[in-house]
Amino acid sequence: MPIRHKIFIFFILLLSLIIRSYQLDTIPSLNPDEAALGYNAYSLILTGRDEHGISWPLHFKSFGDYKPGGYVYLALPFVKILGLNTLSVRLPNLILSVLSIYIFYRLLLLVTPDYLLANLSAMVLTLNPWHIHFSRGAWESSASIFFILLSLYLFYSYISKSRSIYLYLFPIPACISLYIYHSARLIVPLLFIILFILNFKKLTLSVPSLFKTFIIGLIFLIPVVYSFLTSGGLSRFGGVGLTADHGPISRAEELLNQHGDTYLINRITHNKRILYLIAFFDNYFSHFNFDFLFLNGDQVPRSRSPDIGQFYFFEVILLTIGIASVAKRKLLLRQILLCLLIVSPLAAALTFQTPSALRSLLLCYPLSLLIALGLVAIIHYRRLFIIPIFVIYLYSFAYLSDAYYTHSPRRYPFAWNYGFREVVEYLEEYKSNYQHIYFTNTYDQPYILYLFFSMYPPSLLQTQINLTTADQYGFSTVKYIDNITFDKIDWDKIPQNSLIVGADEAIPSSPQKIFYFLNGQPGFKIYTK
Repeated sequence: MPIRHKIFIFFILLLSLIIRSYQLDTIPSLNPDEAALGYNAYSLILTGRDEHGISWPLHFKSFGDYKPGGYVYLALPFVKILGLNTLSVRLPNLILSVLSIYIFYRLLLLVTPDYLLANLSAMVLTLNPWHIHFSRGAWESSASIFFILLSLYLFYSYISKSRSIYLYLFPIPACISLYIYHSARLIVPLLFIILFILNFKKLTLSVPSLFKTFIIGLIFLIPVVYSFLTSGGLSRFGGVGLTADHGPISRAEELLNQHGDTYLINRITHNKRILYLIAFFDNYFSHFNFDFLFLNGDQVPRSRSPDIGQFYFFEVILLTIGIASVAKRKLLLRQILLCLLIVSPLAAALTFQTPSALRSLLLCYPLSLLIALGLVAIIHYRRLFIIPIFVIYLYSFAYLSDAYYTHSPRRYPFAWNYGFREVVEYLEEYKSNYQHIYFTNTYDQPYILYLFFSMYPPSLLQTQINLTTADQYGFSTVKYIDNITFDKIDWDKIPQNSLIVGADEAIPSSPQKIFYFLNGQPGFKIYTK
């Protein structure tokens, strides 16, 4: 590799690390899923069991969503060394996100000798709003992608170099990704089925090696498949899967009622299965929607920055040019691009919450490659365009930074559970003065954030933890820990000598203390009775 390209990729990776690590321990504030991952790692370190008292599980019961355990184990050494805090929980994903950019860079160089394309792809990913957002947090989706890309790199190393060691190794990171994130369990098998079909002739040249590869993959798959089937893993899909949305069923019944009969042709035409299939394709193609990609992005507040898409608005021009130039590229590059474009939205399309930036995160890689192809085409046409493109990128990144660091915490404070750290510190200082404590459940899963920020002893928790009945989406929570009740605040039912942490409830008393969100609105109000 020429020295100038080594220097360029070094500075790109350094820049990506700086962007993703700046104020990582405070912005955004910790969310309940992150707290669950960190606290369970903490519990394993101290007791060898998770919060529910289960010894070294592969799936963590958590809120009843049975999280894959991979990220907990990735975070475990960081929590052990740095203690239970926001930074230690987020560091694994930060590191893997930066390494993902490098692996993607190496993958492109493997299938095409175009250093400019590989460098620009790494640069686009480094500055990409989608990639940045999910690098700054304990996002299992982002962490799993590193292992998917590493597996792709090893697979194409075999295709390019015909060395059996690469064929033996590629199933290992692919299987590891399945231990980290639910969606990988659909994406990874489909991705490699397609790649095996496309490269069938090359792969069948060494049938004994292929058989050994299958055995290696099977060995790594058995534990996660067994745990998924026996530890409640299926409940996750039941909660967020497409069939959890009863809209197509209601629509089918509505259409049948309009006919006023039950003829077979009408039941075939207005079949709920057909409507679910239509919903699937609608969900799938929503991830290529212009509004989602370039204007407003994901509508889930925790998954977005305000007033910005998953890519910068001007990149639609580069994307269009890139698409037009794909046909001239080498076969293996087109193969990778097409496969990633096809499989990336599949897992998200099988849920009813779409378009989902989180579940389709892998999509940012092929789209960034297309944008880089557009940049290469423009630079080859007129090198003078480099300066205005650089200025536009600089302005766009400044706009993103302002949206992310300034406006997002103020517009979506409830989504990121701002103020929990301060409230828990207050509780820890004063809770011994009261017989009862009542903590509002207005915000998502307050119990796990209390456990995390108070560093509550896992050995005590394991003797008393009890999940509520699951809701319609399959999620549960914990209502009682010691003398703390996490529930809706009902003032009339609260006994004397109580400390109350409320939110926006109508309470016939003046708060003793108010914790404000960054936008100046009251977040938590402290009362006594």
